[in-house]
Amino acid sequence: RIDELRDTHRLESHSQSDQIERLRKQAAETEALLKASHDTAAQAESENASTRAELETLKKELERTQGLAKEEEEKRVKAISLLKTVRQKLVKAEKDRDEARGELAAVKEREKGDRDKEEAERSRLQKEIDSVNAERERAVAGLKGQFDKEVAGVKERYEREISALKGQFELEAISTKSGYSKELSSKDAQISTLEKSVNALSNDKNNLFEQMQLRQAESESLQSHLESLQSQNAELQFQLREANDRLALLSENLAEARHEQDAKAQAPLASSEEVARLLSATQSKYETKLADMRKDLLATEKERNDAEADWSRKLREKTREADELKRVLASSAKNREESQATVDGLASQIDQLKQEIQQYKRQVVELQHQATSGNDQENNLKDTINELKTKVMALERNAEENSKRETHLKATNKTLREELRKVQSSAALLERQRHPGVGYWSRQDSSSTESRTSVSSETPSRTTSPAPSQSKSDEEVNLEYLRNVILQFLEHKEMRPNLVKVLSIILHFTPQETRRLVAKV
Repeated sequence: RIDELRDTHRLESHSQSDQIERLRKQAAETEALLKASHDTAAQAESENASTRAELETLKKELERTQGLAKEEEEKRVKAISLLKTVRQKLVKAEKDRDEARGELAAVKEREKGDRDKEEAERSRLQKEIDSVNAERERAVAGLKGQFDKEVAGVKERYEREISALKGQFELEAISTKSGYSKELSSKDAQISTLEKSVNALSNDKNNLFEQMQLRQAESESLQSHLESLQSQNAELQFQLREANDRLALLSENLAEARHEQDAKAQAPLASSEEVARLLSATQSKYETKLADMRKDLLATEKERNDAEADWSRKLREKTREADELKRVLASSAKNREESQATVDGLASQIDQLKQEIQQYKRQVVELQHQATSGNDQENNLKDTINELKTKVMALERNAEENSKRETHLKATNKTLREELRKVQSSAALLERQRHPGVGYWSRQDSSSTESRTSVSSETPSRTTSPAPSQSKSDEEVNLEYLRNVILQFLEHKEMRPNLVKVLSIILHFTPQETRRLVAKV
């Protein structure tokens, strides 16, 4: 049984050491996987840093485009201010038209050249802005697509890795838990069997101890019986010595009787028959006594020898039984010590396995913490990606707003150019249709009229009335423009200050009337 226990213990220790090696290998593999996941996380962080650098470059390009847009807006403001100055010059030219027709024509030609140059410059700048916007949009679209692809790839890779690690950790935890439960059940079974064997050995020991006590009591009783037999033997020896003494006394008596007989024979002879009878009687009597005593002596010697042989045999058997009991007790004590040593060894192994299981549990907890930290890093990366996406969307919105603003500025410039053209045409038409002495011009002094007449006389071809068809079409255009201006004046309150100036130019209001209307509006 002890050999079987040793074999099972050796096999179990070998299997446990193999299982521990497998668990250590699995822990090393999990550490390698964690290192690989950390490397991938570092690579993803480097990729995010590169994308951030690209976004910084895009921001710089956007700032540069915004600067260009601001410059364009400044140019537009300058153009508007220039248009305002042109309007002022036109008003001044209309006031002093009769005095400086030549100057007005030169100014118009110069303004026309400036406008052509400005339009050419504006068209060139517009083309450059369009090309820059197209390139920027293409670059932003390419970067956005690439960034979305990279983000999707990184996200899928991280999700796959995290799902694989999670499944692996769950499988390892389940396998470790099942192995631990199996080992605990097997160890509990072994402990229960060992406890049963220890209890059986203790019961055997108690039975053997009781048997030994019984045998010891029997040996003590036999020892006392032997002592009683020895005392009986001593009594028999004493009786034998007494018998020998009596025999010696009888022999002395016989010798005395013979001596007396010899003396009597020397004395006067009695009857021979009587003497022979006495001698024969005494001799027979003493011979019978001697025979009885010899028989008793032989019987006592035989009994003594038988008792000694019996007691020696019983003593040998008892000593043999006592030696056997001592050997059994020694073997049981040795077995008990060995079983106690095996139980202690198994208990130490159980404690060691419990410590290893605790270590594995701590490793599993650490791996779970690392998995949670990986999830946190992934969430942080997702947050950064979302922030970058929001920034890209904000930049796109800014770019769209800038483009809309540019289109709005273009539309306003176009409308201003059209209004200026219409104002100029209406002013020219009204100037051609105006009668002398009407409105503001009738209140000027005679010197201005003389100067106007002189200027008009110098340029008779310019002051000649146009053809009837041309004047009719100009009048229709002027009335259409006046109708549109009045409709806008009535519909849009925010445009009334500008429209007051336009109406003052069309209807030739005085400066006092213009200021009064501006104050009212």
